Amino acid sequence: MDTRDEMAELGEAMNDMTRRFQDIRDGLDLQVQERTKQVVRNEQLASVGFLAAGVAHEINNPLASIAMCAESLEGRIREALAGAAAATSSGEQLAVIANYLRMIQSEAFRCKEITEKLLDFSRLGQAKRQDTELGELIQGVIEVIGHVGKYQRKRIAFLRSEAVVAAVNAQEIKQVALNLLTNALDSVDDEGEVRVELATREGMAELTVADNGCGMEPGVLEHVFEPFFTRRRAGQGTGLGLSIAHRIIADHGGSIEAQSAGVGQGAVFRVRLPLVRAPQETRPRRQAA
Repeated sequence: MDTRDEMAELGEAMNDMTRRFQDIRDGLDLQVQERTKQVVRNEQLASVGFLAAGVAHEINNPLASIAMCAESLEGRIREALAGAAAATSSGEQLAVIANYLRMIQSEAFRCKEITEKLLDFSRLGQAKRQDTELGELIQGVIEVIGHVGKYQRKRIAFLRSEAVVAAVNAQEIKQVALNLLTNALDSVDDEGEVRVELATREGMAELTVADNGCGMEPGVLEHVFEPFFTRRRAGQGTGLGLSIAHRIIADHGGSIEAQSAGVGQGAVFRVRLPLVRAPQETRPRRQAA
């Protein structure tokens, strides 16, 4: 205002108050963003601990084979060097030694593969989004889960399109996939199956995780994405997994929804994300998991 009367003073006071409110709002928004990042990071670290505990037994098996083969190989080499074996049996000894060496190499590479997948999942990285082929990302999560002992009697059937590319933070989407898959696996009995489908529909990438497990009643469906709400059968979990997944997908400009026909009739979670490019819709192909 150009005047110098009381109205100008009032206007200046209002402007000053508005600026203070804006500063407070921006500060609170920044705090919310920082706290959200911390919660997502903590949930990811908790998931890494869960996976590490699950794969420990899987790694112990090949390590036991390596130790057994190395011990047997030591004895064979000692006998060969001492010349205890006859010339006719030396060839057999060498064949056995070569077989033990192949087993040691195979089991060592198996341990290396398991730990590399776990380390790849555990990398926090920066909150940077880049074009990512979602099929490979989901397949990697399924392979890591496959090493968790308690899930090895349950099956994951993965149906995927040829290529589904979206601009995402790969680590965050891995976290979403892990939460959905472990929830589904926890809800089914041994020998049960979880079906995962990745396709493109209406210009969006669509990930569907369906199970034939314990299902959910309408009251649970209503609150399933709320923080600290959990109804896992074993009483496990913090209740943060699905709420964090919801926040991650919303930040990516997508949507996530849950459906269930009722208790004992399974559940379906559907995630939709914007595509980098929108190819013609493709029919998913089944892939063993």
